[in-house]
Amino acid sequence: MGNTTVFMRDQGVLKTVTITSQNKPPINETIINKWQKIINLIAKIIAVPSALIMQITEETMKVYLRSGGSENPYKEGAEDSLGNGLYCETVIGTGNELLVDDSLKQKTWKDNPDVKLNMISYCGLPIRWPDKEYFGTICVLDSNPNAYNEEYKELLREFRASIENDLELLCYQQKLLYYAEMDILTAVYNRRKIEETLLREYKRSKRSSATFSVAVIDMDHFKYINDIYGHSKGDMILKAFAMETRKVIRETDVLGRTGGDEFILISPDTDHKDMEIQMRRIKKPVIEKLHKIVEIADYSYGISEFSMTDNDQNEVVTRADDAMYANKHGGKKYL
Repeated sequence: MGNTTVFMRDQGVLKTVTITSQNKPPINETIINKWQKIINLIAKIIAVPSALIMQITEETMKVYLRSGGSENPYKEGAEDSLGNGLYCETVIGTGNELLVDDSLKQKTWKDNPDVKLNMISYCGLPIRWPDKEYFGTICVLDSNPNAYNEEYKELLREFRASIENDLELLCYQQKLLYYAEMDILTAVYNRRKIEETLLREYKRSKRSSATFSVAVIDMDHFKYINDIYGHSKGDMILKAFAMETRKVIRETDVLGRTGGDEFILISPDTDHKDMEIQMRRIKKPVIEKLHKIVEIADYSYGISEFSMTDNDQNEVVTRADDAMYANKHGGKKYL
């Protein structure tokens, strides 16, 4: 969750608000084009020089989209620092609609930053994500006094609702993708995603003569732990292994659970030697965490590096799997 502070000019106070956090999905081009049509239509129907979708960041209010037309003084991507008492800050600070019919006649608003652009009337609404984090605002501005009749305000509300429905749909699609790719217990990739990644890395390496390495990882004594300590302890071990490993591996590495107590780690642009160094570096902090759950918890792994003679990606995994079983039953001499 992201937070920032806005200055509510009408109340003369600062307020902390929650804004778009990093886990939010990106806005795709189809939706951006739809929103652009919306604000162009709003400006045309209400007959004002400027209709905007504003985005709030940690430090600024940013013009995300602007209606077309030479009379619109706002440039797409332009930003103004928070704390200056912009119209949109008050909208987000209060969470409510704001109407300023003539800022030049109101002591509170007569010196607000938008007046410098001759935008003296304003009507705006907050735009929220489904979890109520603020995306920004949708607003119209005029260089003349404008009370924006009820029909115009209702039009703005309906378009705001359409935009928020789009944000909700994006979040829903993101959730569907998450469940399609992720192992729910451990929050790492599932077999389907791992197989897609393996195929992609295999094709890339074949094409560019790059390399990648794979580690097949299998929990030791896992059936015994489930039988003696209970399946809840077994689940805790799987989750702890995944969480601690994710902390140590690189951003480019891909970790997945392929079933039961078996995991695969894919490391692009990594040869066998460097993969071994990485696996040794990972093991110490992971084992320390596992031993806090069950003292005998451990795991075995085997490593394989891509070869240009491989006929498919499964040959890389098979070699790593064979190495893992050899290590598991041969005293764990990782070489």
